[in-house]
Amino acid sequence: MVRILGWLTGLVVLSASPTQAQPTPTTTYQVQPVVDHGALVGVDVTLAFRGDADGRTEVDLPRNWAGAQRLDQGLGDLRVEGARLRRRGSVVSLRHARNAPIRLTYRIGSSALSHRTGAPARPYLPSIQSQGFTLIGRTVMARVRHRQSGYVTFGWGPTPTGWQLSSDLDPVVGLSISFDDLADSVLVGGRDLRIVERQGPSGTVTLALRGAWRFSDAELANLYLRVVAASERFWGEPAAGYFLALSPREDRLPETSQAGLGLGDGLAIWLPPDQSLEDLGHVLVHEQQHGWLPDHFGGLTPGSGEVLDFWFSEGFTDYYALRLELILGLIEPEAFIASLDQALERQANTPFRVENSAIARAFFSDPAIAGIPYHRGLLLALMLDDRLWAMSGDRLDDLMLSLPSGQGAAPDRLIAAYGLATGLDLRPDLFEHIDRGEPVRFPPQLFGNCVSVVETAHRQRLVPGPGLENTERAACVARLSGSLAYKDILI
Repeated sequence: MVRILGWLTGLVVLSASPTQAQPTPTTTYQVQPVVDHGALVGVDVTLAFRGDADGRTEVDLPRNWAGAQRLDQGLGDLRVEGARLRRRGSVVSLRHARNAPIRLTYRIGSSALSHRTGAPARPYLPSIQSQGFTLIGRTVMARVRHRQSGYVTFGWGPTPTGWQLSSDLDPVVGLSISFDDLADSVLVGGRDLRIVERQGPSGTVTLALRGAWRFSDAELANLYLRVVAASERFWGEPAAGYFLALSPREDRLPETSQAGLGLGDGLAIWLPPDQSLEDLGHVLVHEQQHGWLPDHFGGLTPGSGEVLDFWFSEGFTDYYALRLELILGLIEPEAFIASLDQALERQANTPFRVENSAIARAFFSDPAIAGIPYHRGLLLALMLDDRLWAMSGDRLDDLMLSLPSGQGAAPDRLIAAYGLATGLDLRPDLFEHIDRGEPVRFPPQLFGNCVSVVETAHRQRLVPGPGLENTERAACVARLSGSLAYKDILI
């Protein structure tokens, strides 16, 4: 990575695109900010649905997600119409007439959960401030039990005077969508919320911005539009949507801590208020690549095995984010190489050979462990890219662009595509470098004479090669970034 980022940076939320058909929804959701004497006191979520035929319906409040525990503790003031209510922790039990129409409302309260002493900082927890809010659907949306296959609708309640509300769900307000589409969302509102819309290459690009920054809204919109355009051209097709929610971090963390979520059709990013537009570059490009990685290439292993594939969803994404930054001129080739070298340093400084299964168990609880899939996947992608170039003059991109037509999760498709392209089995490399955590090593001259590999007692180091110091610099930049194959990307 280019800069020191928050441990959550780049976590992708796996999401399907909104359902095109319009079946009858089983539950309607309405979100309503509650303002009293000019200050936000909470955000009400109301579910309207028919109770079960036996007169007993259970509703599950969100409890645990992405390492956050007891999310239900931030949800209170439950009210119900058409039923009697009893709450036991995160379970709301309703007793009612058969198939009775029910309205259940609860209030999202303060953001105290995000400031527990000793807990890892989790900016994606509900943020309720006096003049605004930022919410991630997974942390606040309750679900009527046993209706996994049913559809839902989303809508806003009345907007408080002087406020703005915005979400990546706005294009599907009133339409039938899956619960996963609802949950994989970001919702923002406030007196200071600014909504900026630009026309992108394949549709509207929306920014919902809270807080005061060292850059203007227009400067960020221009940068985001460039990232969107370059990303579309690189991957050859648009993402599901383009929505950027930017919020200030509430916690006090050292360095330049950033955090982000890729939400399929949008991004949520949190920054300390003193950061510049240049500081924002990597997290913005990384999160936007989640519009394609990993879902477009087959997604990850379903269920609990998903974390085992984070080397692909996060490490490969980091590699391509750095490539796009170089293409866009957001970093120089020397900074690109320094970021790769930083990954080698992190690899060398991992105190022991952490197996992938151990990473999966500790990813959401141990910040030191959470960063490992990023550098392992990035270095593996770099190794494969260089190997393919040496064997055939192809890039890793050629394999990646063939994955959508494959079968299985993205890692399985990558194994199959690699075998077809090279006649070799990728699984021993994955076992050695991902499953067991053995260090990735590179040949003496990485990418020809563009990068030099220096052997030291502690580790390999990557430094700019002689090609960057002479008339071959432009060719090296093209080779490192991949713009030899994608010349029309240069913007």
